[in-house]
This record gives sequence, C-alpha cells and structure tokens, in this order.
Amino acid sequence: MARLILSFGRVKVVRLVVIAVVLTITLIALLHSRHRSSKPSIYDYTEGRYTTPWRDWTNKNNATTGRSTEVNFLDHLIKKHSLTNDVTWSARVVKAHGAGANAGRPSVTDVVDKFMPKDFANARITDHDLKLPVDRTSPLKLPVAGSGKRTDVDASALLFGVSTTYSRLIYLDNTLMKEWERWLTDGNGNSNGASLLVSLQKSNRKEGDWVEERLRTAGVDAIVVLSEGAGETAYVDLVQKLKDHRVYLSVKEVGGDGKKTAKNYLALVDDDVFFPAMGKLVSRLAKFNPEEQHYIGAPCERSDWIIEGDSKKTLTYGGGAVFLTPPMVDRLTQLPCLTNPGAARTDVTGEQWDMFLYECITSHTELDLHVLPSFYNPEAEEAYGEGDRRLLNEGYASGVQPLTLHHYRNLHRFEAAKGHAVVNACGEDCFLQRFMFKDNWVLVNGYSLSHYPDGVDAQALRKEPRKLDDEVDASQQQQKVVGRRVVVVDGGPSEEEEVKVIAWAGRKRTWRLLDSRVGEGGEVWQVYVKRRQGGNWFGEGFDGPRGDNVHAEEERTDRDSVVLLIWQP
Repeated sequence: MARLILSFGRVKVVRLVVIAVVLTITLIALLHSRHRSSKPSIYDYTEGRYTTPWRDWTNKNNATTGRSTEVNFLDHLIKKHSLTNDVTWSARVVKAHGAGANAGRPSVTDVVDKFMPKDFANARITDHDLKLPVDRTSPLKLPVAGSGKRTDVDASALLFGVSTTYSRLIYLDNTLMKEWERWLTDGNGNSNGASLLVSLQKSNRKEGDWVEERLRTAGVDAIVVLSEGAGETAYVDLVQKLKDHRVYLSVKEVGGDGKKTAKNYLALVDDDVFFPAMGKLVSRLAKFNPEEQHYIGAPCERSDWIIEGDSKKTLTYGGGAVFLTPPMVDRLTQLPCLTNPGAARTDVTGEQWDMFLYECITSHTELDLHVLPSFYNPEAEEAYGEGDRRLLNEGYASGVQPLTLHHYRNLHRFEAAKGHAVVNACGEDCFLQRFMFKDNWVLVNGYSLSHYPDGVDAQALRKEPRKLDDEVDASQQQQKVVGRRVVVVDGGPSEEEEVKVIAWAGRKRTWRLLDSRVGEGGEVWQVYVKRRQGGNWFGEGFDGPRGDNVHAEEERTDRDSVVLLIWQP
C-alpha cells in the first residue's frame, strides 16, 4: 500500500512539473513574440498604424538640447517607422510656381534643374553632434498648373453617402475619417460645402454620436445614422436615406443669409474612396443637368473594370463611386429591385452594391451608366497598338490626375491623406504630377521618387487620330459605349496632347512616400524612403518581365535612405 501511495505521489509530482514546464515555455514564447524585433515589411510605413503625434518631435521638452529641427525630425522618423539608426540623408526646399493659367498639366513635366546637386550625406542619429543643414536660399522651383487651393472649392452641390462600421472608422487611429477630412473640408477646419451621410452598420447610438462629433469637430458637414443592414443591403437602404436627407437639407438655412442647401448630385461611395481633386470633380459633374435623370460612375483603375463574358467587352459598375441626380434617385427608389425587399437580396451577394445598382437600373430603365475614368480608360487604350497599351497602365505613377482613388491602401499600400497633403502648398493639380529632372530623377509628387543612374527618357506614345463623324456633335464625340450600357465620358488628354511613359535601362532606385506633415506656417514636409532591402516595388518583387535583360534589380544596402522635400507655400 505504501508503495502504491508513493507511486501516486510521484505521478502527481511529475504532472505538476510537466504543467509548470509547459506554462513556462508558453509564457516565454508569448514574451518573445511580443518583444522580438522582426524585420519590418517594406510597407510598414504606409499602414497608418497609431503613432506618436507629429507635435511630439517638435516639443521642446522632448527635443535634445542643441539639435536642429531636422535632426529631431529624423529621430522621430527612425523611432516611428523602425528605420536604421544610420541612414543616407538628403533634403531640398521646393517652391511651386505657376506655369500659366492655360498651361494645363502635361503627362511629364520637364525640369531643367538637377534634383540632387549634392550627393547623399551619411547620418547617424546617435551622433550628438549631428547636423542636417537645409539650404533655404535657393529653393527648387517646379512648374505647376494654376489650379485652385482647397479653400477655393465650392462643393455644396454634393451629398455623399457611405455605409461602414464603427470598427473600421476607429481602426489605426481614425485613419479613414482623417482621409475623409482631406476632401470634405477646406483645410482650415471648415466644410467645403459638401455634406456626408454615414450609415453605421452593427453599431449603437453612443458610437454613432461619437463618430458624428469627431467629424463635425474636424469641419465635416456630417450626420450619422444607424443601419440594420450590411454589405449591399446597407447601400440599398442608403439610397432612400440620401433622398430623405436631401429633402431635409433643402429646407435648412445656411448661415444667416437665408440661402438653402441645394444638393444636385447624390453619391454612394465605398468608405475607402478618396477624391483628390474636388474642384475638378465638381466641374465634371456640372456637365450633367441635375434636373434630368443621370447615372454616373467614377472608377479609378483597371481593377474597377471587368471583361464581360463571351462579348469580351470592358465593363464597370462604377468602381465604388456612383453619382445620381435627384430625378434619378426619385426613379430608383420606385424600381421593384428597391421596393421589393426579397428581390433586392437575391441578385447579388457580398459587398458589390454598385453591381446591384447597375443591374437594377439597366434592367428596369433605358438609362446608361456614364463613366468618368481616372487612371484607366478602355476607350483611350484602343487608340494605341498592343505594345503601347501595356505601357499605359502605370497607375499612380502615370502622371494622370485622377478623380478618384479606390482601394489605395490594400492595392498600393498608399496612405492617401499623407500623399495629398502637398496640395496645401501647390494646389490640386500638383498631386501625383510627374517631374523629370536633368540628372535622371523622376518625382511623382506625393507618391514616389525614382533615380535611374544609367539614364531615363520620357517617350511619347503614338495615338491614331480618332475618326470623327460630321453628323455627330462635339459632345457626343467625347462619349463612347465600351460595354453593355456603359458610356465613357472622355475627360482625359485631347488628341493633340501627348501621353508619355518613362523608358529606362539598367538600374532603378525607388523611394516611396513615408510620411508627411503640414506645418503651422503652411510648409509641407514630405519624406520619401528607400528601405535597405531593396526591390523596385518594395517587397512585391522585381518590376520587370521574366527574362528581362534590360532592367537591373535594385541593389541592397546596409541602411535605409531618406529624402526630405520641404514645400514652401
């Protein structure tokens, strides 16, 4: 019996030891995973994660005595974005100057000056004597079109509707709401006239009130309502809510002058759609008579289009940005696909609400979807040969001024608000404008900076002249049916304007936008970074085709590289 009791005791002790060992290993693993310094993704700096506010690096209590603003700024960037303590550094002051009221925005803007007259400097942030002087006496002057500033935009004719969730809005330090502020305010904490109706899914009134207060404090003319639906169902319900809200706004007085708010264009948009040129958007929409029925889409790039079945025709449902005139909304709310709840849920599944609206409108009305394209235009693509068509789709780096950006974070790891900040200094037209310098540097303003050590050129693509029909008026000449019930309204380059692509051989070194800030004096600081891991597309692999013997993959280095551009207002 004693032996049996002893054996049982030993077993119990062994069990306790095993449990203790397992718990210890688990605890060590958790602590290790939390504190280990994993190699950061090259996209880490564009994920919009919560970080210390910009003011911290300029706070006198946090600054190191005797260090310049630029050194404190670099220290802030290194800590915030996990850069190497040793970096190569370059800084340049930039000043935009008007290229003339009628100059427009070319595909590539040639600059006679060098972008980098001096080579990079090596900077070690742990060096207490580190100096990073910036020459402010000779700013680099870049020509931009005479576009208006955000304060000049009157978007009072627009009413936007967005359906989203509270968790998406507060994710990554309220990033989505900060991006909305860029295109719904004048940059000075005031509304630009546009109104926003947010339909909050799976939420409660307390959360809705917080979101509404947050937006209004930032200057957005917003109202938040709760939604019981989700996905495309929430957007179907949003159509009626937009209609009702327009009626409310039509009788609401604005200020003390007794004027009413006339909303002539009602928009349903995905929560991650960004409008970088509100002035241009208002101008393009104004061509559609608000007293007539119009159904308008604003797709961004190739991913917002599909090839339709056996017809092989190019088709879009609007790219997550659909505009309706008031008469169109009135008619839409009377169609059976919206009035019959059962039918409204059977045609489409998932999140493609714009596809549901397309099928609903084209099945029950004679109306076509008129498209205002941005980076991708299937009609323009047909004007070029097969070889040139492949070169057209450069996306954000194409030099095209887009009306919309869609899925920019997921598809391009791009933070639109940070890239768009530069318009505070140089106006709407300078965002994503391409500048080519005489020393083989190319700047895509707010997106990327590339150096081609072995040479670079901007080559014009050859376009076949469009055959015009003398019996068709000019407005119809600018429209073309490209798919089933889809009409592209051409607003891109004219027949006389050249579309250019960047042609290069050998090496390419690319810096992507890391961060930006707008200072109290109106200066905009842009930071571009090239990670030490190399790679022309920042972790997505080499940007040349298989068997490419013309382009060389970017070399790797032992430190990150930083370029600071200081845009003067």
